[in-house]
Amino acid sequence: MIGFLKENKIIFILIAVYFLIFAALSSLRHYTFQTQTWDLAVFEQSFWQTLHGKFMYNIFENKNHFAVHFSPFLLFLVPFYALWQSPYLLLIIQSLALALAALPLYLLAKDLLNKKWAIVTAILYLIYPSLHWLNLFDFHEVPFAIPLILAAFYFLNKNDHLKSGIFLILTALVAENMIVAVFFIGLYLFLFKNRKLGLAVASASLIYFILVGKILMPALGGGIVRLDRYAQFGQTATEIIIGVITQPALTFQTIFTSAKMLYLLKIFLSAAFLPIIAWPTLILLVPGLLQNLLTSLEFQFVNFYQYDSIIIPFIFIGAIFGLKKLLATKIPEKLLLGLIIILAAAGFLWNSILSPLNFPLPRYTNERAAAFRKIIKLIPAQTSVASHTNLVPHLAHREYIYMNGFEQFLVDYVILDGQDLFGFPNQQSFDQYFNLYKQSGQYEILTIDNRYYILKRISNN
Repeated sequence: MIGFLKENKIIFILIAVYFLIFAALSSLRHYTFQTQTWDLAVFEQSFWQTLHGKFMYNIFENKNHFAVHFSPFLLFLVPFYALWQSPYLLLIIQSLALALAALPLYLLAKDLLNKKWAIVTAILYLIYPSLHWLNLFDFHEVPFAIPLILAAFYFLNKNDHLKSGIFLILTALVAENMIVAVFFIGLYLFLFKNRKLGLAVASASLIYFILVGKILMPALGGGIVRLDRYAQFGQTATEIIIGVITQPALTFQTIFTSAKMLYLLKIFLSAAFLPIIAWPTLILLVPGLLQNLLTSLEFQFVNFYQYDSIIIPFIFIGAIFGLKKLLATKIPEKLLLGLIIILAAAGFLWNSILSPLNFPLPRYTNERAAAFRKIIKLIPAQTSVASHTNLVPHLAHREYIYMNGFEQFLVDYVILDGQDLFGFPNQQSFDQYFNLYKQSGQYEILTIDNRYYILKRISNN
């Protein structure tokens, strides 16, 4: 073990640097009240409620989270959360998982290329802009699939089917869309590597997907949702699939927009377009690209959110095989390295949150955070609360906590930001909500900095 650490110390240094940067930034982002109800508070509540007798329930989805996204993998995190019941634990452990993903990627590249190019591949991953954004946008289950998929491919390359199978199973346990990713891994193996193994992986994942979608999620009161994002093709999953195939003009019109072409450019530029060279690996990108290119939801094709989790590991698997092809040609290695550095640097400067062109320094030094910290100290632990979305993750350890306007009854405390209408369509809607509480005659109002309002239920004692 010590010999392995010494031999590969560079990758461990790179992993440590990434982890320290993003664990600090994600924690600072939460500390300065930039995290939100959707999605950090959803998971914070789900873990907290699990430890208090309501298994994976959260009040925002008003049901077991597994009814919305079937994610048994999250149960592996519960023991850690039990030791430190804090949103900071979730943010830090997410950063650690994404940092550690560089290790199986590096080991795979080292086996297929050499140590120098393995380090280059790992660096490309660690400076990949989409990875940075999804790491900092709150907490989600799907980023955990990235290290699991890369580990599965490392062991597949070693022909260690037991270990690769374990990591593929863990990937499928992350979320229902990752089951689809595993199916396409099986399809890739069937077409290009090992027909028997590929058929087994594809068949098992298809059976599990049907089990999850048709039995397990409905039993919990939910099902595979988000189909409204593809409503131009149909209302059900079957209608959408048929619509995509039978309406090529609509499919073309949906995919080939300037925004989505820009999205594709960002995805491939920062990986130096290497996956395109290894065309068989492009099949691995199909589920992620279809998910994000056929949708009408803009959040899915702007590189800023968790939706790229299903794409990132396959981008870099493709990058390794693309590099392997290029290194087999007569292209000088120095020229190839120079081109990769230029393209990756351009992608980083253009799109990474760490780029000096994009780093949101004012958000980490805003005065609102100081006011919010004062407000939190005024809210008793056991009370029911309706609050601005950026305060909700800090108040999630209670039975009744809502984002403003979503509460089901008049709560004990209401916290409003008079200059931020997030969650309200307009000022009139905000005023109607405020007056609902004010005119009830049950609340005293505290104003802070002529901007923030705390409505406290008047005690009957």
